[in-house]
Formats: sequence, structure tokens, C-alpha cells
Amino acid sequence: MAEPPQKFDPHQPDMPQIPGVGGARRESSPDLAHVAKIGLPILAAVVVIAGIAWWAARGRRHTQEGAESAGAVVPAPSQAETAPTAPVAAAEVNQAATVEELSKPWSAKKFTFVKPGSNEQTDAMVMKLPDGQLWAFSLQEPFGTCTLQFMTDPEQISRTYSYPATHPMIVSPCTRTLYDPLKVDTVSTGAWVRGEVVQGTGLRPPIAIEVTVQGRFVVADRIE
Repeated sequence: MAEPPQKFDPHQPDMPQIPGVGGARRESSPDLAHVAKIGLPILAAVVVIAGIAWWAARGRRHTQEGAESAGAVVPAPSQAETAPTAPVAAAEVNQAATVEELSKPWSAKKFTFVKPGSNEQTDAMVMKLPDGQLWAFSLQEPFGTCTLQFMTDPEQISRTYSYPATHPMIVSPCTRTLYDPLKVDTVSTGAWVRGEVVQGTGLRPPIAIEVTVQGRFVVADRIE
């Protein structure tokens, strides 16, 4: 007995059957499931790797910013590097001696005189005379290059320079000039300067340096 024809449903029409194409729709369903089965784990793995990389980069940036803000890797400059160097006063540079070092007559001490302004250095000497006065002078021979010397033994002065010395004197070994600390003479400016030339070819007394006593220190103020 033949089956009765199916009733036509306008909301669910039958798809036309095309020869050679009828099974295509049914075979596509297994392919999509296979792709989804393989692709979803790969996609999940990519998302996880990207999240780990972002988190690591974020952690490094925060660590670096924290170290910079805390100043942990940048040492603070020391006070010696940042503080400006204070200029040295001339009185501190030209501290010739202490009062104790010149306590006795004919006691003497060498020092370096620094000329204010130019900072030119000159070897000098300061001594205490028998009357209690202090006399300081440059050890460079006036108008010459010889270095003056202080001889304390009168007998040695007499033997070496054939001069009847009775007290210590300043000598120039180059020109064999003798300068007497107890005598004064005038210079071209008209000023009186200690250390008169008593023998030899010297043209004038040693170049004078003015000194003062400040507390327990003898300070050289200025040079002639």
C-alpha cells in the first residue's frame, strides 16, 4: 500500500535535492567540530602566554619606577662634591711662624709668602732681632737669582767673607754680599729698609715683607 503524501508545511519547506550535492550539508558538521576541537586549545594557549608576558613586563616597569623614586641606585653627592670651595684668606696662607718659634733673639724660620691676587709664591724668612722686633724678607736676592742665606756664626762669616762680623748676618753666596740685619738703608722709593749692604756688590737691602702678630701667630701681610 502506498504511503500517503506528506502534508506541505509552508513554514518548513523541503530543500530541493540537487544531484551530487545532497550530502554536502550533512558532511560539514563533523569538519566544524574538528576545527573547533583543535583551535580552542591553541587560542587558549596564546591568551595565557600573552597574559604572562604582559604581567612580567608590568612587574619589571613597576620595579624600575620604584627604585628610581626611592633613589636606591643613585647615591647622593657628598658635601665635598657639592659645597663650593671657600677662598683661602691671605692671612691663612701667609702664616709665617708662631710666637713660640720666635721666642729667642736671632731665632728664625723660613716660610712661603703667597702674593695676594697673583698667588705668586716667594721663599721668605722671618726672624726676631735682639731688640724684640720681627724682620721678614724675601730670600731671593734683589735684582738677581741667588738665594740668600742666614749665617748665625760670626766667626764663620769672618773666615768665609773676610769681614769682622760680631753677630749673625744675611749673605749672598753668589755675589758674596753681606747684609746687616741691625742696620737700615734707603731704597729708590725713599723708604727705609732693613738689611743694609755692608760688603759686596749688592745694590740694595733684601726685599722687605711686613709682618704682624695675630694671637700666637706671626702673619705676613704684604711684600715690598
